[in-house]
Amino acid sequence: MGTFGIIGFIFGIIAYTTALNNAKKVKELESRINDLENKK
Repeated sequence: MGTFGIIGFIFGIIAYTTALNNAKKVKELESRINDLENKK
């Protein structure tokens, strides 16, 4: 049980950090798209 808990905890941290990074990239892409639309 202990090893599975540690593995699950590590996977949870990895998933959390990747989700945060993806959210930041999505916001950057949205801001770039808005800038391009405003320039037109």
